[in-house]
Amino acid sequence: MARTAQRYKKLVEKKSAQVPVYRAAIYARLSVDKNEKKVESIETQVALIKEFIQTHNAKADKEYELALYDIYSDIGKTGTNFERPGFERMMKDIRERKVNCILVKDFSRFGRNYIETGNYLEKILPFMKIRFISICDRYDSFAPDSENQELTMNIKNLVNDAYAKDISAKERAAKRIAQKNGEYVGSKAPYGYRCEKVDGKYTLLIEPEAAKIVQRIFEEYAAGEKIQHIIDDLYKAGVHRISDYNQYHHVYCQKGEILHQWGNSSIRAVLNRNNYYGDLVQRKYESRFQKGEKGCAVLDEREWIITPTAHAPIISRELFEKAQERLKAGQEARTVVGWKKDERAFYNVFYCGECGRKMSTSRSNGSVFYFCGASRYQDERKCNYKSVSEDKIQSIVHAELNRQFQLSGLQKKNMVAMGKTAFQAKIVQIENEIKRMNVEAERQAGKFAEAFMQYKDRNLSREAYMALRVERNDWKIFCDERRKALEQRITELQKRQKEETRFLKSLLDLKGTSKINAELAEALIEKIYVYDDKRLEIHFRFKGGVGV
Repeated sequence: MARTAQRYKKLVEKKSAQVPVYRAAIYARLSVDKNEKKVESIETQVALIKEFIQTHNAKADKEYELALYDIYSDIGKTGTNFERPGFERMMKDIRERKVNCILVKDFSRFGRNYIETGNYLEKILPFMKIRFISICDRYDSFAPDSENQELTMNIKNLVNDAYAKDISAKERAAKRIAQKNGEYVGSKAPYGYRCEKVDGKYTLLIEPEAAKIVQRIFEEYAAGEKIQHIIDDLYKAGVHRISDYNQYHHVYCQKGEILHQWGNSSIRAVLNRNNYYGDLVQRKYESRFQKGEKGCAVLDEREWIITPTAHAPIISRELFEKAQERLKAGQEARTVVGWKKDERAFYNVFYCGECGRKMSTSRSNGSVFYFCGASRYQDERKCNYKSVSEDKIQSIVHAELNRQFQLSGLQKKNMVAMGKTAFQAKIVQIENEIKRMNVEAERQAGKFAEAFMQYKDRNLSREAYMALRVERNDWKIFCDERRKALEQRITELQKRQKEETRFLKSLLDLKGTSKINAELAEALIEKIYVYDDKRLEIHFRFKGGVGV
């Protein structure tokens, strides 16, 4: 599926000048779902779309032609998010104007997340002037009747989302049964172990060489050694970090290999692994996907699934507990989990100007500081140390915003109106989704009422009626939960709008008393860079970079 730029160029040159030629991207996806049908294979999807292109171009009355630019695919990737290599490569080519048309077999191949899929189809792609064609759904975003197809498209995307959640729930239930039976269900074994099937169950077995490193980390930390010292010693000893160990399959760096030092988070991850004392501890986290949210929720210890003495221990329980006591004592810098809301307003926009990495944060004497984490590296990634406090950045950015607003002549009422419009657009988008769900809910109710009458008149079997009843109930639960989440989001947006309006008024009146929160910082600032000479460079979204 390599790019064939020369063939593509020749093909475009041959096209008739009387109709527009779209530079087409074929996108195909195959998930890890065991229920995926064979007809959904990557090859089958691509062949179907190619046949569509050929048939379309052969029409004498065609209004446009399709010139295949490249084929993009993702194998073993879920459709519940868009973090896929093939998809990201396609979007990169779209941004570079190499592609202006996307063809998929059906909506589910593009994505199964209702919100994100709808955002691409209704907002992002139309804004970028990208034609979107779903073959089996007979949908063309540039067709004269595309607006009439919009409700059908949204319903299908909602059904795809519900299907993905249903599959997720079934897989989760199967995983819970395996966990309760004492079987390891992780995708990779913890560092220090390997996973093999023993007596019909996936079990953790010790990898002696890596297990010694685990013992070393626990013993040194429990004895009072600082994490940074442990990292330094492992680097001096030539011990591969976990990701490189998974690549090279041995602990110590050998000739021709690149040695990277361990990260602070990797050491902490090892220290927090309950499995090292022989108990199989699983379900410490749970995906938020069923709730229509990203990421994982940290579960209470009472919800963990624990199988005592499920495998051979690497360390004693006493050593593990000793390390935990020290971790909980908070003698070292706290991690992201402990940060309060808006305590690090610039965390997502602040970068080192020398190495380009996002700045790390620490707390000292009640104040928050940003520093370049790469300054702690000993390998080729090492950068010079630089540090600046949250308070200082607040002061500098606040003053520069005031100056920029004065120079640009922006009026208070205009800024407030801009902010209100942005928030209102988000709220309207959510309200439209609620309306679409209500329309579909009415259709489902009518469908069920009709089925009931057929069942009552004995024109529908009890089995078929009960299946429709279960489907109706599942749909109602999904809609109720989704509606509740969306209404809560509207309330949050309205609250944030009021807070931002108050801040903008204060800022533009030059009172200088308000703190910039994280959401406003990200809305106004693209990036902030800090250099070795302590110079800050601010790139505002509404204006070019400014050196301070």
